[in-house]
Order: sequence, then structure tokens, then C-alpha cells
Amino acid sequence: MRQGPTKPEQKSGSRGGVREERLRERLILRIARAFVILQWAAIISLLNYVTFVSQANPALKNWLVARYGFLSILLDPLVVLSISVLGVGIISLMVLSKPKGTLRKLFSYLKPHWPYVLAIGIAMAASDALNLAQPWIIGFLLFGNVIALRNIAFLPTVIAMLGGAFFAKQILDFVDQYLTEILASKTVHGLRTQVYQHIQHLPIQFLDHSRSGELISRVMSDTNEIESVLTSDLSALGANFGMVAGASVLLFYASPRIALTVVPFIIGMVIVVNLFKRRIKRASRRIREAVGDLSARAYEVMSNLRIVKSFTMEEEEAKDFRNKSLAIVKSNIGLAKLSSVYGSAVDSVTTLALLTLVVVAVPDVLNGALTLGALVAFLGLLDKMFSPLIALSKSNFKFQKATAAGDRIFEITETKPEVLDVPGAFAPPEILGRIEFDGVSFKYERNQTVLDGFSLTINPGETIAIVGPSGAGKSTIVHLLLRFYEPDSGAIRIDGYPINMLKLSYLRKNIGLVIQDPILFSGSVRDNIAYGKPGASQEEIIQAAKAANAHEFILALPDGYATEIGERGVTLSVGERQRVSIARALIKDPKILIMDEATSNVDSKSEALIQEAIGRMTGERTTIVIGHRLSTVMDADRIVVLEEGGIAEIGTHRGLLQRQGAYTQLYQNQLQAQTQVIPSQFRGYKYLKSEEKP
Repeated sequence: MRQGPTKPEQKSGSRGGVREERLRERLILRIARAFVILQWAAIISLLNYVTFVSQANPALKNWLVARYGFLSILLDPLVVLSISVLGVGIISLMVLSKPKGTLRKLFSYLKPHWPYVLAIGIAMAASDALNLAQPWIIGFLLFGNVIALRNIAFLPTVIAMLGGAFFAKQILDFVDQYLTEILASKTVHGLRTQVYQHIQHLPIQFLDHSRSGELISRVMSDTNEIESVLTSDLSALGANFGMVAGASVLLFYASPRIALTVVPFIIGMVIVVNLFKRRIKRASRRIREAVGDLSARAYEVMSNLRIVKSFTMEEEEAKDFRNKSLAIVKSNIGLAKLSSVYGSAVDSVTTLALLTLVVVAVPDVLNGALTLGALVAFLGLLDKMFSPLIALSKSNFKFQKATAAGDRIFEITETKPEVLDVPGAFAPPEILGRIEFDGVSFKYERNQTVLDGFSLTINPGETIAIVGPSGAGKSTIVHLLLRFYEPDSGAIRIDGYPINMLKLSYLRKNIGLVIQDPILFSGSVRDNIAYGKPGASQEEIIQAAKAANAHEFILALPDGYATEIGERGVTLSVGERQRVSIARALIKDPKILIMDEATSNVDSKSEALIQEAIGRMTGERTTIVIGHRLSTVMDADRIVVLEEGGIAEIGTHRGLLQRQGAYTQLYQNQLQAQTQVIPSQFRGYKYLKSEEKP
């Protein structure tokens, strides 16, 4: 890995401190879990022991009940069984479950919108209260009063109460859903924006190993998955938890003994949820990755349709797309199977709970221990409890899918951004353009040394050309100067300031870059030139275009500077695109201009215009020309020849030819290649005018 401006030992110490802090947190969590597990084990053991002894000794039981009245319930064998199952369930959950870090991170994005969260919470609580009131009104007021006591006069009141509760609940549900939509949209907007912004600040090393389409899938598709869950399930999650809690309280109030018989099944449902959640998350992750793979390939193909068509690969690409799409289908089928088994398990637990309730409650009604109205209320409350539990189990399914999407998103946001400004970084009032490379060494991740002790001083206003064979490190010098990468050793200075002490934004604003493949954005010519200086005036745009020899061809376009040039500027020729990119670099008036093989892909006419533009800038700014065609570097103040990570030669075009060294060899190789690839009647024409005698 490349080192940033901070010292390696500081980095190591920082990582060590974070690691120790995480270990401490994990240790505390494990101790807390162990304590809870031991506590429940002790409660279960003590309760079962006391119950066993009291059942064997009725006198002891009577004495305990007389002295401690509440023990009459706790010493019931059925109650003891329920509490034991509850304890075992809690212990199982403590063992099986893990902290939901991803969901916590997702929910943290709700904090800036706490007024919406508060309003939604109030609406949900009120709606739950009205929902829970309905079975209570039906059971105790309608059946227990109007029907059982034949109190017809009270019927209008009961109907009014039911109708009022229903309509009030509908209004609250509307408010809840409306605010939830707003909350979800704002939350995902913040998340999506942060992810997009973070990607732009990721180090080049990360982007080198990433696929653009796959990153787009994470920004768009994965955040859409999260938005779907927040919109449809977040509100339901809170409401269902409230319903379960409220129904549980009312059930225990109506009949503690019967309510306790339901508890083991609630725990059983929670255990089922925990057993399936990891499988659901893994299956969802496979789907998200398959979607990302498909998006990445589709983006690559759509961006290069001309190549696809020229090689008649349409059918092959369509076949590849079908295969990748089929992989998504297979992953979805696997998740559907898992969902079916999961749903059946939840339904089975619910059915067993209802059967157990019938077995326990009906004899009590027949014996007069439980009124019919209480049974009706109990059944209604039980429905209010188990329906949300089923909904919660389904919400868990969707939340696991969202968690899988969240994991992919947080893999990006938790990747450290590129080298940040070191403490004390500053922006000098002016840059003159003196550049120094002092013993710079660098190698990429594959451990192949590119630069080894490279040293070079470039004076303000000087034009330096850098040439050499492929892989010699020409473009690497540019990348290091722009701090796309950090050198392994050595220093790079501008006007005597180490570049890692300059603010990164200031450094890059003072360097204009024109690369080999001109990259433009969809929009107008004006927009693309002004990209180098947002807010630039029309006069500034025209001046930059004139300096780049682009003004005349721009005026010839249908709408001049307002002409839309399409994605990547496809409506312009390569030479025209390159001149627009030069204007884009010049409009910010950089003190340092880098031309990284800017003329290697253009025709001779465009090359001449570009060379003319570069010539006019000589002396105005420090210029670095990375050249493959030696015809583009002959007029440089000095030419640097790179070989095997270092400088083989340095001098003027004439002086280097006189030395008969590495530069002469490059020169002769290009002359030979020239005579081999062009017709005999034109051979040597390009170099006749500029060729120098050794």
C-alpha cells in the first residue's frame, strides 16, 4: 500500500489503538452476554427446584403462598414451564444473535431527521393504542355488557367508540405513511449522496480495481433496496413492535396464566427468525452481487458499442447478458425457496400457539374461570399480537435484504479516502511553477519498480518533455505530481514546498492536465470548457478556446458554444475533443500544465494546431509534455529520456542527437517505423522539416 503524508509508525499506532478499542468492546459484550446467560440459568434452576420441592411438600407450598401471595402464580407448573422455555429462548438468542452493525449504521442516517422520526413515533403509538382498543371494546363492552347483560341502551356508545377508533386510526395511519415516505426519501438521498461523494474521494488504487458499472449499482440499485425497506417496512416495524408489546400487556392483564402459555411460542418465533436471518442475508448478498455484475457489464458494453459492432460481437454480448441475468434469476429462486420454508416455519409456530390457547382456555370458560367476553377479547388480542409477529418475521426477511445491500454500500464508505491534508497543510499566495523530484522511488502493488531514485528540477516557465519506452514511468511522474499516488521514498516539491504540505485541492487547481484519451461529458461545449472553472464568464470561455485553437471550429458547430456534444463528446472528432479538453485545462489558468501524450491519437492537422497552442504558452507556465511521437517534443527546452526507472539522458533535441545515445535510438526507431507504415512516395515527409543532423 502507498503511504500517506503521515508517518508509518503513526498509522500503525492508530490502527493498533482502534484494534485494542474494538477488542475491549467485544470483551465487554461477551462478559455481558455471559452474565445474562448465567442469570437466566440461575433463575430457571431455582424456580424449578422450589416448584419441585413445593409440589412434593404441600405444607411448604401453602406456607409460601400464605407468606408470599405472588408465588401462587409462579409455583403453577404450567407457569414454571413457560418461564423455563422463555429463559431457554433468551439464552438461545444470546448465543445465536450478533449485533446488527449494518442496521445500526443505516438507522444512524435517520438522526438528522429526528423531527420526522418523533412525529412518526407518536402517530404509530396512537394508532397502536386505537387498534388495541378495538378487541377490548368488542370483548368487554359489546359481549360483556351489551350482549351478556342485554344492555341495548349502551350499544350506540359502543358503536360510536368502535367507529371513532377506526376513523381516527385511518387518519393516523395516513400521517404515518406520508411522513415515512418523506423520511425514507430524505434518508436515502443523504446516503446516496454521501456514497457518491465518497467514491470521488477514494484513492486511485481502489478505483483501479473497481468496475464503474458495479459502483453505479451500489450507488443506485443498493440504495433503492434500502429506500424500499425504509418506505414499506420501517413504519411497520415500529408499529408491529408496539402492537406486540401492547397486546402482551393486555393479555397478561386479562389472564396471566393463559398469557404465559403463549410466551414460549413467541420465543420460538424469534428463534426461527434468528436461525434464518443469516441464510437470508447470504442469499440476498448473492443477488446484489449478481445485479452489480450485470450492471457493470452492461455499462461497459453500452459505453463501447462501436467496438462491439466493429467486431460483430452483438450476439456474444447478448448471450453473456442472458447468462448474467439468468444468474440473478437463479439467485432469486434460491431466495424464494428460503422464503417459503421461512414462512412455513413461522406459520407452524403461530398455529401451534393457537391450538395451545384453545386447549388451555376453553376448559376455563366451561368451568366458569373465564368469561365469554374475556375469551373473545383474549382471542382478539392474540390476533393483534401474532399478526404483527408474522409481519415482523416478514419484515426481518426484507431487512436482511436491506442489510446485504447496506454491507455493499458500507464497504465503500468505510474504505479510507485518498490522502487527506496533513495537519498544517496550507495554500501559498502564489505558485511560480518550480518543480523538484528528489530521489523519488515508486512501485505499484505488483511490486514492479517504476521509478528508482528519480531526481529532476524543472524551472518556472520551462517546457520539459519526457520520453521513453512504454512502462518507463512517464505517466507515473504525472500521477505522483498530482498525488494520485504517494511515493515510496523521496520528495516532490513545488516552489520549495513539499507537495504533501500543500492543500490537495489547491495543488490540483494549479495543475492543468490533458490526457491521451480526451474525456468530455454530455452537455454543451461551453459546459465542458467551463468544467475547469465553474462560473466562468463567456469571455473567459472564448479566450480559453482561442488559446487552444478551438474557437474557429466551435463557431462552425450548429449552435456554437451551446452545441450539445453527446456522451463523451462523440459528435466531435478526436482532435476537436482534445482541443476542447486543452481549453478546459487552460481556463483555470494553471501555473503548471501537463500534456500526457495529448497528440498521440489525433490527425496531423489537429496535432499541428495543438503544437501551435502549446508553443504560444511557452514561458507563461511550466509545461510538462509526455510524448510518444518525438515530433511533438523537439521544441522543448529540455528532453528527459527515461529508462528502467531513472533518467538515461537529458538535454535538447539537437544535443541528444549528437550524443548518439538512448534518444537517438528512439528517434531512429520512429523513423524506421514511419517508413514501414506509409507509402513510399510519402516516406520521411513528416520528419524532413524538423530532422536535425547529428
